[in-house]
Formats: sequence, structure tokens, C-alpha cells
Amino acid sequence: MAVYSVLVIEHNWHLSKLIKANLEALGFEVREAVSKEHGLQRLEEGRPDLILLDLDLPAGLDFLSALRRRYMAEPVPVILMAGDPPNRHLLQQAEVRGHLLKPFGVPGLLEQVERLLGALPNA
Repeated sequence: MAVYSVLVIEHNWHLSKLIKANLEALGFEVREAVSKEHGLQRLEEGRPDLILLDLDLPAGLDFLSALRRRYMAEPVPVILMAGDPPNRHLLQQAEVRGHLLKPFGVPGLLEQVERLLGALPNA
């Protein structure tokens, strides 16, 4: 079975580690970033299959714009994570495929990931 790569861009260290631990336990390759700039550096390491983006992050929307420019032909699916529901315009962007309201549980996270990638690697 294919190993999926997930980039988690989250400024909350505890939440980032929780997401990483749960996804790695299922066989995902997980890279972490704590800022827009760090996320863009992580993209240099290779195109992920999925991005989990903290929308509450300073310059989170700027990251989406940079992502769109980089992968214009084939958008990388993004799940937004935020304390408040994102606006409808943001949810209609090509790369945005889902959102999770903080605090969210692991089952909700895995449901969104499975919906986008088709299956969980070791589930």
C-alpha cells in the first residue's frame, strides 16, 4: 500500500505532536512546520499528498496563496484547522477540501483524511 505524505502546519506544539503521532501510527509520513515560512521550506522537501493548515497561524492565508502558485496545475488538498469556521469564499478555493474546528477529536481528523486520500494506510 502507498505511503501518504502529510504536511502539518500548526503553531501549537502539542496539537502538532498529537496529529503526527496518530497519523504516523497509521503509516503516514508526517512532516511538521510551525509557520508559513517553515511550511514553504518543507515543500522544498517534496510535494505532500495532503496539508493540514492552521488557519489561525499568522500568514496562514498567505501560505495558501503561495501553495496555489507553486502547484497551480495539480493542487495539493488542504484541510484547514481553525478556532472559528472559515468563510465560504475560503472553502471554495480549489485546494481547500475540508476543515476541522478546534478543538477536534482524532476520529474527525481521520475521517477527513480518509475521505480525501481514499483509505488509511494501515487501518
